[in-house]
Amino acid sequence: MHEHLIRYFAENRRLVSPDALERLSSTPEPLLACRMVVERMPPEEMFVTLSIVETVLHPPAGSASAPTGRSSPGPGEPTRTGSVLSEGPLFSLISEGFAPGPGGRAPLEAYGSLFTARYRSLGRLLRGRPDLPNVTPIRDLRQRPGAASIVVMVREVRPLQRRRGLRLSVEDETGAAEVIVPDEIPASRVTWIPDEVVGIHVGVPTDLHRSVVAKSVVRPDVPTDRPRHRAGRPHRVLLLSDLHIGSRSFLDESWAGLLAFLRGQDVAPDVASEIRQVVIAGDLVDGIGIYPHQERDLAIGDIVEQYAELGRRLRELPAELEIVVVPGNHDAVCPAEPQPAIPTELTTSLPPNVRVLGNPSTFAMGGVVIEAYHGRSFDDLIPALPGASYSRPTEVMKTMLAMRHLAPIYGSRTPLAPLPRDGLVIDPVPDILVTGHSHTYGVDQYRGTLLVNASTWQGETGYQRMRNITPVPARSAIVDLTDLSVATLDFLSGRGKEIVLS
Repeated sequence: MHEHLIRYFAENRRLVSPDALERLSSTPEPLLACRMVVERMPPEEMFVTLSIVETVLHPPAGSASAPTGRSSPGPGEPTRTGSVLSEGPLFSLISEGFAPGPGGRAPLEAYGSLFTARYRSLGRLLRGRPDLPNVTPIRDLRQRPGAASIVVMVREVRPLQRRRGLRLSVEDETGAAEVIVPDEIPASRVTWIPDEVVGIHVGVPTDLHRSVVAKSVVRPDVPTDRPRHRAGRPHRVLLLSDLHIGSRSFLDESWAGLLAFLRGQDVAPDVASEIRQVVIAGDLVDGIGIYPHQERDLAIGDIVEQYAELGRRLRELPAELEIVVVPGNHDAVCPAEPQPAIPTELTTSLPPNVRVLGNPSTFAMGGVVIEAYHGRSFDDLIPALPGASYSRPTEVMKTMLAMRHLAPIYGSRTPLAPLPRDGLVIDPVPDILVTGHSHTYGVDQYRGTLLVNASTWQGETGYQRMRNITPVPARSAIVDLTDLSVATLDFLSGRGKEIVLS
C-alpha cells in the first residue's frame, strides 16, 4: 500500500517522509487522508512531513479544517472502516462528493468559492508537469517576455476573424487574458468546454500590444503511469443503474432473470458465485414530478412507497451480497450536484446489506478504486461535444476523465451545489468509472481506467421517445477485479443469455 500512496503524492509533485507515510497508512481511509493533505498544503510546499499530516488529521478546534461531521455513521450510512488499498475489508469508502458548506453566504460569493476550489484542485494536477515549464500567474505574464506557461480556467472560446484558429478568454486567481490558439497546433481542433481548467504553454511577445500565442495546451487528464489496483483473489462486482422502481415500465421479467442468475440457477453459475458486491449508479426509484405528465407512467404514485418497494426488490438479491447505492436525478434528494445520500427516513426499508452513499462517491472494493456517478451531466456534455450521443456514453466519460471533472459545464441542465469544495473533481483517478442516466449500455477503457455505463431496468417511456432516447435495458456488467475484464449478460428476454466477454 505504501507504493500506492507514494505514487499518489508523486502525481501531485510531493515527497513524503517515511514517518508521515506510516501515519497515513494507519488511517481508516489512507487515500482520502492523502488527498486532504495535498489539498490543504501550501502550493509551494513540496515535502509532506509528519507534523503536516497531524495538523490535517487533527486540526485545532474551531479551525476551518476542523471536522464537523458525526463521530459515527447514522442508519443507512456506510461504516468507514478498513484500509482503502489493503486486502482487508471488501468495501471501504474513499470519498463522497457531497460535503455541507457554511450557510448564509450570498449566491455569487458561494459560487465564487466553488469555482476557486475547482481551479485550485485541477491546477494542482497541472503544475509541475514537464510540458508546462515556468508556470506564471497571468498578472506577471507580460513582465516575462519569451516562453512561459499559465494554468487557467476557460471563460470563452471564439473563432479568429481574419485567420483560422481560436481566441480564448481565460483567467486565473490573479487576472484575465486573451490567448490566440493558431490553426497549426492540435489545440485549435479540440472541442473546448466553458469552465474547464487547462495548462497553456505560451509565447509572450516583447511588444505589449501583440497577442499571447499558445504553443501547446495540456488538460489535467489521467497520467499514463499511474498505479493500477487489482484484487489478489477471485472477486467480481455487478454494476447496475437506473432501476426506476415505481415506474409502469419496470422490467419485472428481466429482474427475475437477474435474480435467477445471482442464485446460480441460470447461465454461468461459476461467475455468479464470485460476485461479492453490487453497485447501483442512481435513479433507484422513478420519483414524482421529474418530467411533465410523469404520473401517467407511474405504477406507484407515492415516493415513500417507491422506496419501500425498492427495499423489497433489493431483499430479493442474495443476502450475502454487499450493495452500494448512490442517488440520481429521479431520487428524493437535492438535485444539485454533488448530491447527498438518500435521507434516512426513506431508507429504513432497505436491507442491512445496503450502503447508501452520495453522488458521486469513490470507494475501494478488493483494493480496486471505483467511482460511481449517476451521469446527469451527459445532458450538458452531449450537446457540447460534436458527434456525442446517448448511444455512445463511454465517449463522453473519456472527456470527463481528460478534464478530470464529472460536470464541467455550469449554467445548463445540471445544477451545481455552491459548496466550498468541488466534489465533482476526479481525484484520485479510479480504476473503474461507472455511470448510468443514459439508459444505454457501454464498456470501454481509457488510459487504464475501465469505463462502464450501466444499463437500465426500465423499458422505453413516452418521454424518452419524445427526447429521441432509445434505451438498451436489462444488461448487467460483471467486472472481474483481478484483471478488470467484463462479462455482459442480457436479461431482456427474462433469462440470462450467453455471456459476452469484453
